[in-house]
Amino acid sequence: MHRSSATQRRRTRVRPHRILRRRVTALAILVTLIVLAVWAAYAIPGPKPGNVPQTAAVPACALSPAGDQDLVIAQVEGLDVLLPLAREVTTAIAYHPVDNTGTVSLEPVGKRLSGGGIGRSLADIFAGGGGVQYYMMDGDGEESSSGTAGLDVGGVPGSNVVSPVDGKVTAVKPYSILGRCPDVEINIQLSGDASLLLVITHIGKPAVEIGEVVKAGQTSLGTLRGLPGSLDQALSCYTSDNGDHVQMVVLRVPGDPAEL
Repeated sequence: MHRSSATQRRRTRVRPHRILRRRVTALAILVTLIVLAVWAAYAIPGPKPGNVPQTAAVPACALSPAGDQDLVIAQVEGLDVLLPLAREVTTAIAYHPVDNTGTVSLEPVGKRLSGGGIGRSLADIFAGGGGVQYYMMDGDGEESSSGTAGLDVGGVPGSNVVSPVDGKVTAVKPYSILGRCPDVEINIQLSGDASLLLVITHIGKPAVEIGEVVKAGQTSLGTLRGLPGSLDQALSCYTSDNGDHVQMVVLRVPGDPAEL
């Protein structure tokens, strides 16, 4: 009986050590799994825009609003429309029809390209000393404008967007894309022709207010916003990323545009 009790005491003393060893082993396995997960997250590359220069990683606030945004990419009624993004973050320029009978056709500047531009950005073209090159995109068959009524300029989300024209801001309007994606449009009355109103959309963090005078290629309007991947952007057929862009349309507006 006494021997039995001593054996039981020895067993009682041994059991905590076994439990401790099991816990240490389990903890070591858990730590190993966490380390492997962290390593995989950094070692395995995730999706990112292709062919984007290193300067694209610079925060928008670090990029000068002025500088090389002096390139004329289109004209409207004889007035220049400048590139609204820095050249090094621009991915494509493309025209398309829109569903609005009040638009004024834009006149493309540069050389028209055919086919997709996957693997090559405008940064390559500019670096090689070439001029503006643009694409013509088809509509969905329901548009009521010319094929150059809408102008998309692709770029890296977060990049600084400058005014493509001289004029005055008449509206900064929030709206919704397809009823599910919040967006902002900025309306600018052109200085050279008060009856022309440039509408630019897909702007994040608007940096201007109604009544503010803007200078082409210098005044920051905000940043280029990245749209959700669930939205099918037509410009992605000509870029190596999701096709994020700013869109521009010019309207003929008799009267005071501020009343629209």
